[in-house]
Amino acid sequence: MDPLSLTGSMQLGEKEIIAVYGGGGKTSLLCRLARELAGLKKKVIFTTTTKIFKPDNIPCVINSEFEGALLSLRRNLQNHDVVALGSSLMPNNKLTGIDPSWTGKLLASGVISYILVEADGSAGKPVKGYAPHEPVIPSSSTLIIPLLGIDALGLIPNSRFVHRPELLLKITGSLPGVPLTAEHLLRCLKFMVNLGRNMSPRARIIPLMNKVDLLREKKTLKIIAKAFRGEPGIELFLFTSLKEKIALQYIFDLSSHSSMPFITCVVLAAGSSTRMGDNKLFLKIKDQTVLDLSLKNVLKSRVNEVILVTRPGTIFLPQTQELLNDPRVKIVTNKNYLKGIASSLKTGIAASYPGTQGIIFTLADQPFIPPEVYDLLIKKYAADLSMLTFPLFKGRRGNPVLFDRRAWPQLMLLEGDKGGRQVFSSIPEKEKSSVDTPFPGILIDIDTPEDLQKYKKGI
Repeated sequence: MDPLSLTGSMQLGEKEIIAVYGGGGKTSLLCRLARELAGLKKKVIFTTTTKIFKPDNIPCVINSEFEGALLSLRRNLQNHDVVALGSSLMPNNKLTGIDPSWTGKLLASGVISYILVEADGSAGKPVKGYAPHEPVIPSSSTLIIPLLGIDALGLIPNSRFVHRPELLLKITGSLPGVPLTAEHLLRCLKFMVNLGRNMSPRARIIPLMNKVDLLREKKTLKIIAKAFRGEPGIELFLFTSLKEKIALQYIFDLSSHSSMPFITCVVLAAGSSTRMGDNKLFLKIKDQTVLDLSLKNVLKSRVNEVILVTRPGTIFLPQTQELLNDPRVKIVTNKNYLKGIASSLKTGIAASYPGTQGIIFTLADQPFIPPEVYDLLIKKYAADLSMLTFPLFKGRRGNPVLFDRRAWPQLMLLEGDKGGRQVFSSIPEKEKSSVDTPFPGILIDIDTPEDLQKYKKGI
């Protein structure tokens, strides 16, 4: 799946029942998921266990009997990838919900791969209080997504901004007339998680906060996500802007005990070595190959994953193969390497772990970048969450560069021999972070026989 998509980042299985509940944004999320899955030619049902407005532009099955509904779904799914399902249509053009027990039987029928369920209502408000009958989550759900709008921060908990404000006050301990804080939202979200866990105990849980583009303080993201670390069944926390072209802005991998975002390092090793006249990565400096020196430095750092992008037919030396046996390393082949470095950047992004928030791109022919540089970049990035984080030596910008996932769409547009540097000018200055280092190796690469001779004994 596309690493920039919501479905890819959620690491969906081949068949899922996904229930979404909480504040405003549920319908936008489900429509987004439906479009992405339809783009993958998956068969999807969009339904509810409460009430939703009848979706536009997709066929709709309305039937209060299971067998009749299944028959109509089979017929409609022959020509359409997404079909809406309800038990009846109200005068206000709202679909009434299906029996929650239908979902498991529908998935078992083999007709559908994904069932998307809107499991409660919020009157379009970013946050809500819960009545005893809410939400209505099918027990057969495989993934549940409690959702809040981050635009609730700072709002007064009254009926203008909150659905059932009197119930929210009880859940969060907030007071009438006092603006909602991150702590209040956390209490609400944890309450929602427990509701979902009780109704569907076997489901994975991915909490999601929408409208993150309205958030002023990025540190709030880390505070919120960190509060869920160690919660059973929760490995990911997503922050989205569902109205934007790229919906997923931040993803926090909670499966490790680290407070750092998940960081992948893509080692670009698919070049043609035209200026060297031989494969420079296997030439030796201080009795070690250029590639081995570069890889060793990366593997000594705090990166969570290493993607080595190579060209077809690459055969590794035995000492290199030992490094590649590290469980963090994944080798991918760029079949389009002759099209230039941009193709390797895209190959690396596509191969990265779906929970990656930032990718460090490093050149395999830069063997003098020590592990400390990678760790300094990661530390700075974890503090700032900037779109670009890069090292400096005596005021000069060098490699490697860490790209936040919000910058990846621009990398995916590059063509030919244009590297990530082409993106710098299009990134806002406030989204760039630099790190001063004492390491000249960030400026040195091995491109020519003269370079090799000059640095054969190191720097």
